[in-house]
Amino acid sequence: MNNNPFDNYKGTSDSAVRGGMRELPMNWYKFLIYVALWFSAAVNILGAIPYFTGTSQTEEVLAQFPILSTIDLFYGILTLGMGALAIYTRFALAGYKNTAPRLIVGLYAYGLVISLAYNALVLSITSSLYAPVDLIITGMSVGTSMIINVAMVICNHIYFKKRKRLFNK
Repeated sequence: MNNNPFDNYKGTSDSAVRGGMRELPMNWYKFLIYVALWFSAAVNILGAIPYFTGTSQTEEVLAQFPILSTIDLFYGILTLGMGALAIYTRFALAGYKNTAPRLIVGLYAYGLVISLAYNALVLSITSSLYAPVDLIITGMSVGTSMIINVAMVICNHIYFKKRKRLFNK
C-alpha cells in the first residue's frame, strides 16, 4: 500500500485545488526525505569519527586539557545519535507518521543544543589558549550556526504545521 496521499491526483500539481481545499506544495518535504536527511545522517555519522579517534583537537591541546578527550567522546556519541535520528526522521516523514513534524523540528533543535553546549564547554576550558580575535571568530562561527539552526526550527515548524493533516498515520 502506498502512503502518499497525493497518488489519487496524478497529473495535477501539488497546488491544484482538490476536494474543495487548496493543497500546499510539498517541495521542501520531498527535498528533506530524498536529499537533506540522508545527507545530514552521513555528515553526522562521518563527522563523529574524529571525536571517537581523538583527532578533533591537536595533541598539544589534549595534553594540556585531558578532559577534552572525554568531552569529545561524549559529543561524538551525541553526533552519532543525531545521524541515527536523521534516518529515523526520514522514514517517519516518508511514512506520513503523525510524529514526523515534531521529529524534524526536534532534530534541528537537538543539533542546536548539542553544538552550542559542546562549543561553550570547549571554549570555557581552552579560552586561555586563544587571543581575543580567535574567540571573536569562533563566536561568530557558533553564532552563525545558531542562527541557521533556529531558522530551520522555526521554518520547519511553520511548514509542517500547515501540512499537519497529511501526517496522520
